[in-house]
Amino acid sequence: MTRKTITSALPYIHGVPHLGNIVGSLLPADIFHRYQDLRGNDNIFICGSDVHGTPLELEALEQNVPVEELKQKNHEKVKSVLNDFDMDFSIYSNTHSDFNRRQTHDMFVELYTNGYIKEKKQTLPYSDEDERFLPDRYIEGECPECGGLARGDQCDECGTLLEPEELIEPYSTISGSEDIEFRETEHLFLDLPQFQEELLEWLENNDSPIPDNKLEEVKNSIEDTEMRCITRDINWGFEIPVERVNEKIADECLDAEKLDGEVYDEKVLYVWFDAPIGYIGFTRELFEDDSRWKDYWMNDESEVYHSIGKDNTIFHTVIWPSLLLGSSTEDEKYNLPHYEFIQQFLMAEDTKFSKSRGKGLSTEDALEMYPSDYWRFYLAKNLPQQHDSTFSWDDFESEINNVLNDTVGNFVNRTLSLAEQWFDSEVPTAELRPEDREVEEEALKVVDEYIEAFENHDLRTGVEKATEIARIGDQYLSEEEPWNNEDRKEETIYVSLHLIRALGVMLYPYTPEASQKISEMLKVEIHTEEGDDELVEPLLGNLNSGHELGEKEILFEKIDVSDQKDGNKNEGASDENMEKGLVSFDEFQDMDLRVGEVLEVEDHPNADKLYKVQLDVGDRQLQTCAGLVNHYSKEELEGRQVIVLANLEPTELRGEKSECMMLAAEDEKENVELLGLENELEIGSKVR
Repeated sequence: MTRKTITSALPYIHGVPHLGNIVGSLLPADIFHRYQDLRGNDNIFICGSDVHGTPLELEALEQNVPVEELKQKNHEKVKSVLNDFDMDFSIYSNTHSDFNRRQTHDMFVELYTNGYIKEKKQTLPYSDEDERFLPDRYIEGECPECGGLARGDQCDECGTLLEPEELIEPYSTISGSEDIEFRETEHLFLDLPQFQEELLEWLENNDSPIPDNKLEEVKNSIEDTEMRCITRDINWGFEIPVERVNEKIADECLDAEKLDGEVYDEKVLYVWFDAPIGYIGFTRELFEDDSRWKDYWMNDESEVYHSIGKDNTIFHTVIWPSLLLGSSTEDEKYNLPHYEFIQQFLMAEDTKFSKSRGKGLSTEDALEMYPSDYWRFYLAKNLPQQHDSTFSWDDFESEINNVLNDTVGNFVNRTLSLAEQWFDSEVPTAELRPEDREVEEEALKVVDEYIEAFENHDLRTGVEKATEIARIGDQYLSEEEPWNNEDRKEETIYVSLHLIRALGVMLYPYTPEASQKISEMLKVEIHTEEGDDELVEPLLGNLNSGHELGEKEILFEKIDVSDQKDGNKNEGASDENMEKGLVSFDEFQDMDLRVGEVLEVEDHPNADKLYKVQLDVGDRQLQTCAGLVNHYSKEELEGRQVIVLANLEPTELRGEKSECMMLAAEDEKENVELLGLENELEIGSKVR
């Protein structure tokens, strides 16, 4: 029997995952893993938190806490939320584990000594005030494309990939210093072009390792690939195993340049290098570093499945397979991915769910509203397998109420209520007629289609086939009307109970809590142990005549999402108004505009064009950072009454808190005038 290793893209712990993260990688992996459990297949579901990189280190600096302490706190929070979402991980670890360090260093040593890692000079931004290089998020500035806030690697506003030297008016996100120079430094690069031939062969000889709609994109990326930097000038990450590399070169008399410890002892391996290696590192941890982990990664009888979002495509189909190829040896070869589930994006009213931009619904908030089964079911029905899908509150309500409640829940409840009423909650003895056999045959055909969907990696069709069993049963009960036909009671309840058992099994990958309830109501076990195939004649087992049933309980309840829609007023705006840039009266009412007084004005410590301003807004004092240095003196501002937006979402500008906004007008000649009052009013007076 073929072993299966199933992984999900690792959630980054700079914030709680949103529903886009769930539907894009985590949920498909969990569904496929649970299906393998139903079939009794030897499989493991591997995942963990992605914890290295610049965002977490910056957050730790802002909070003035050790980065490892913040890592553990955020990791435990994400782990808890995913547990509440019923993710059935074999292990959920984090990329800073000792096991992943060991695996990362093992693979680095092989890659370097096999000639796949090269040294190369780079010119990077350096801050004299911080006495360090500023990679990625350590440097920010204005985007040359859209004028929005951009980092050293890309713009958050328009998504353009950037180099640090392209930023306009760049500054350090550590100190806010604009005193930046570009210096030459040495880094290590993965020589991806060396793997082109093997990667193309993998695509062409394997049985569709990726979905057909991504094939040309991946081929083009392989053909256009370039060397990629794998080290960074930061503190948070795995050290480079300089000593191990040099010892191997010396011991084996290899024709390779030794690494310079004075250069590379001060650098770390970059997050994208060690993050996917975590799949293997976590497997080593699962088996406590016993050699059994190799059975899942270095064995011809094993298959590896990855579940990722489309923005991770090139990484998992070009870079990750290259790492596996380059670190394999003659004796131990890593398996290339057998198949990769690549999901498109889940859109929030035609805007991509984005954790960094605060778009979409967080998993934590979603679970406070409704049970995980509701979300899992809806997201599974809307998996963006071929194209982007859009989250809609109305559609969510319709699916839960009309399918889960009215079809699935109603069929189960009706059948068990009648079994309780007529047969004292036991499976009746029945002599099935041809019409009963036809219903069972129809259901068995749906089970076969369910299996076929999974074997074709079509998880969305799988959930449709599961609920189709409930539709067959509901229609069967309605047509036979056993409450009006005394001689049909035994047969219809007997067949319906077996349909419920099939339904409980088939829903298990999608709604595990509901499946558990069904198994308890039927007093049967859903087997997920290796060797037990629950989909072999599921209508015929474990429910013999006289079998005692359990207590009936409610599976699902109807929902009303009007409160959630009211809480997301932008979703209620008409498409026409949105296109015209119009806001609703309710949206205007949400803005807390009031009269404020400037109490104190200071120079911003990290920005020449900004003031740090203290404002009295009536019931509290707020701080803002205002770009008024070239327009007003401090004396002109202090004591002045201004119009203030007092409920602005707090942010930081160059390291200083900004929690409100003074309203001003600006003409084409860049003349700026603060909005004020002809006559003074009481501080805190509302603008209506």
